[in-house]
Amino acid sequence: MALLAESVKEQFSFPWIAMIRSGVATILAFGLVIAAGAKLVFWKPSSLWIRSLSGWVSMIFGFYAMTHYDVEIVLALSNSYPIWVAILSWPILGIVPSRKSWIALAISCTGMWLVYASSIAAGPQSQAFYSPQTAIPSAVIASILSGVALLNLHRLKDLDTRAVVTHFSAVATTCSFFVWISIPLTDTYSVVDSYGIVRLIGVGVAATFGQLCLTKAFTTGSPANVSIVGLSQVAVAALVKWAVEQQSPSVGSLIGMGMVIASTIWVMLRQPESTP
Repeated sequence: MALLAESVKEQFSFPWIAMIRSGVATILAFGLVIAAGAKLVFWKPSSLWIRSLSGWVSMIFGFYAMTHYDVEIVLALSNSYPIWVAILSWPILGIVPSRKSWIALAISCTGMWLVYASSIAAGPQSQAFYSPQTAIPSAVIASILSGVALLNLHRLKDLDTRAVVTHFSAVATTCSFFVWISIPLTDTYSVVDSYGIVRLIGVGVAATFGQLCLTKAFTTGSPANVSIVGLSQVAVAALVKWAVEQQSPSVGSLIGMGMVIASTIWVMLRQPESTP
């Protein structure tokens, strides 16, 4: 999904990508609910709305970052949410983080700073849609809000997975539409072609199936332990970018990414999490 989103950044704005991604997911997830005869949910419980709204804001910041900086670096930063899951489990689930979690957070933040400093040291880029100064903080914000969304998702284990995905997707589509029509964008976009439309729809299809799997995993397992699987996105994106574009991050960015990923894995392997 991330690679497809990056590939259409010159044709579609990030709110438009978010809206189509969520719109396709809404249609597909709603169809699955109807086909299974499952019950839709809307107003209650409150955790459902917290999950949907925080997930949507995370998605908006994530798509902005993916369309304005190197996608593999963005994924490394945004997939550090297992650390935030461990930290935010304290106020949300009542699980006190261990000392290792705080150390991991410090290491991860240092790695994020190194990635940011390396991007600034590289100097301005001539290419459009390249803004590490705003994209990197956006990826970090997306990671924090993903932690909030996923912890509340764990509270929805009694609801049908397809209904939860439908609610999130519908809320995200509506909110993304209002962002698209209300926020002026300064980027200049090229003419849309049929290949771009196919790739844009592909973003929604890939996101839907990913969201269904993620929702199922987080509603049946420990939030922190399940979330480590998301780190595989970083390796996949980096390998694809290297194979297709012969592009790889700078040494400083690689070290920073390594610190973020290593601290995330450390939290997963060393901190036992109990479900509420």
